[in-house]
Amino acid sequence: MASLMTQQMTPQEFLAMRDFIYARCGIWFSESKQYFLENRLNRRIGELNLKSYKTYLDVLQGAQGRDEMKLLFNEITTNETSFWRNPPQIEAFQKIVLPDAVALAKARMSSKFRIWSAACSSGEEPYTLAMVCQEAKDTLLRGMSVEIIATDISEKVLAQAREGNYGSYTLRNLTPTQVKQHFIAKGPESFEARPELKQMIQFKNFNLVDYPGYRTLGSFDIIFCRNVLIYFDEQVKIKVLKGFFEQLQPKSYLLVGHSESIHSFNAGFELMHFSKAMGYRKRS
Repeated sequence: MASLMTQQMTPQEFLAMRDFIYARCGIWFSESKQYFLENRLNRRIGELNLKSYKTYLDVLQGAQGRDEMKLLFNEITTNETSFWRNPPQIEAFQKIVLPDAVALAKARMSSKFRIWSAACSSGEEPYTLAMVCQEAKDTLLRGMSVEIIATDISEKVLAQAREGNYGSYTLRNLTPTQVKQHFIAKGPESFEARPELKQMIQFKNFNLVDYPGYRTLGSFDIIFCRNVLIYFDEQVKIKVLKGFFEQLQPKSYLLVGHSESIHSFNAGFELMHFSKAMGYRKRS
């Protein structure tokens, strides 16, 4: 039977685990987050019937470490999200960013429009973007195919995203018309994204500190990376932003969380002010 851990991490165990996680995925845990880390790791340590955090780190660094790391990422990443999160920014995407980015794509004679939803969690963001694009398919996006690449480090949330099943609370920001148009009711509290939305999105496991891997995703007209950069230190932020910059088409857009600023990290983007929201655009 799995043992339940109750003891605290020693300072040495916390620092070793913190440094290991930082090296593997760029997420930085300050000393104030020790309790959070203990809490999240308890379950895995109990399931593996281990005696200490040090023993768990030995597992992560051993032969089975690659598989266990996937489970570790499931535990330590935060996945609170919803459809149409931060409505002013989604409206700016719908009314300003998307039309401008589509015009740029058409000027390049491109028939494919590509969006990257980085750290997409359980899929609410990419499905929201797909909804906006679906509503514009016969007008703004007429004659263009849309491809949304949605990535996350957690296999667990990606599996949920691929299924596309959501409860009514997650859909709370949508109007009844939007729910009816884009979802199939499976029950009073269960809704599945319609096939035309699913077909637009490709879900992939991707680690944002895999910097050479950015090129394998191809180039994009818009990148969303919201409420993720806050978990990175300056060194990782600079490298992630450089990766975004290199994968964006000229004058294309990067949209980050409303509380995140990249102004001091990367001179390659200019700040764009929208009504009650902001974003960034690649300078060239």
